[in-house]
Amino acid sequence: MTNQEYIKMMEESLVKKVELLKQLQGLNLEQKGILEDNESTPDELDENMDKKAGIIERIDKMDDGFQSLFDKVKDELNNNKEAYSGEIKHMQDLIKQIMDLSSDVQAKEMQNKELARKKFSYIRSHIRETKHSQKAVASYYSNMTQNLGYENSQFWDKKK
Repeated sequence: MTNQEYIKMMEESLVKKVELLKQLQGLNLEQKGILEDNESTPDELDENMDKKAGIIERIDKMDDGFQSLFDKVKDELNNNKEAYSGEIKHMQDLIKQIMDLSSDVQAKEMQNKELARKKFSYIRSHIRETKHSQKAVASYYSNMTQNLGYENSQFWDKKK
């Protein structure tokens, strides 16, 4: 392959990374909705997180591929900056866009992490309250069934 083909592949890789980061933004919004919805299920959250993990894995592989391509053409790009100025400028713009998208994705991840922490805290407290209520009901039932044969003396007629 020629250096020009490698450079074109690098550009295409950056364009795909932008698309994947935009998909990740969409999944972050979806995840926020799931975390804010009291009717959502853990399966919905798991599915969302699996999708995000797949995209992140693809991005990591693309980063590795981009680095190997860059290593092959680094000298050519440094020696002939004028010949590749259009491609370099386009890649710089894409990298800036990737950095902006990455920052946004990380910020949304932190917000979703806080939402998840709050939701799981709420669920744990709800479970504690439910267990406490069940324990009280069981105790009441136990006391009532044990005292069925016992008559309280205050209800006896003492004038007999």
